Amino acid sequence: MEITVQQVELLSDDDYIYLDVRGEIAYQHGHIPKAYEWAGDFSHIEELPKDKRLIVYCNYGEKSAPIAEQLRQEGYEALNLSGGYREWLLHVTSQKEQMQDVSKDGLHLFSSTEELTPDEVKRYDRQIILPQVGSDGQKKLKKSKVLIIGAGGLGAPAALYLAGAGVGTIGIVDADDVSVSNLQRQIIHTSKREGTNKAESAKKSILELNEHIKVNTYPEYLYADNAEELFKEYDFIIDAVDNFETKFLINDTCVLLKKPFCHAGILQFQGQVMTYVPEEDQPCYRCIFEEIPESGSVPNCSQAG
Repeated sequence: MEITVQQVELLSDDDYIYLDVRGEIAYQHGHIPKAYEWAGDFSHIEELPKDKRLIVYCNYGEKSAPIAEQLRQEGYEALNLSGGYREWLLHVTSQKEQMQDVSKDGLHLFSSTEELTPDEVKRYDRQIILPQVGSDGQKKLKKSKVLIIGAGGLGAPAALYLAGAGVGTIGIVDADDVSVSNLQRQIIHTSKREGTNKAESAKKSILELNEHIKVNTYPEYLYADNAEELFKEYDFIIDAVDNFETKFLINDTCVLLKKPFCHAGILQFQGQVMTYVPEEDQPCYRCIFEEIPESGSVPNCSQAG
């Protein structure tokens, strides 16, 4: 026996309770208002009230259905929520305009989805379902701002995946133009964009993938004169460049501004990656590599592949 979200709204609040059977972690990352978290442990079934109708839900309504059935066999009036937590999210976000007059408690519990549109809930469904992300995490992604230095072999996939994940604002810094030799690895560009600035080319691909986000382009090189000004507007910096001078500049600017950043480097079939988080007092790029290598001492991709 099932019940829809719309049918639940017709019930008196005193007549039922929601029973969340997804597990503690998922519950903590977002749940239906006033839902009771229950792990489905029938050895402690006495914890559940018998004077109320139990509306049982999981993520999609599939795993909760047999639990609702077993509860009915135990003498409870239990109904499975059709579509589960995802259906509730879609319904609530589509009714956002009508939610302004609900009680203070309702507004507080609704906060986890108030900045996600119904289309975004559908788009990011496979992330929201992860207990480590949830609706609160997706909202944080939407509010976040990431600056990518370099739209080449490293920056291209990074930009696409961040856009797909729903990072709200992505900045791209790159002064180079697309060339045909880029295309076997710089997957954000296309043959038709040969000769186009890489930052502008990347923006087109990002917005084709996800029109819900904002993309800022900076078709310029990164220098000591502009680095601090560019970085200060962003929450996280990605070092996707191919020269050591710029890598050290990114590191030093992020350390100065206390900005977290991720460094990546690759040569032939070997790569390295590290993330600097200032609040955790971690070593930075300069702590590990100390000084810029002498010019020509390390081959670049055009020389070594």
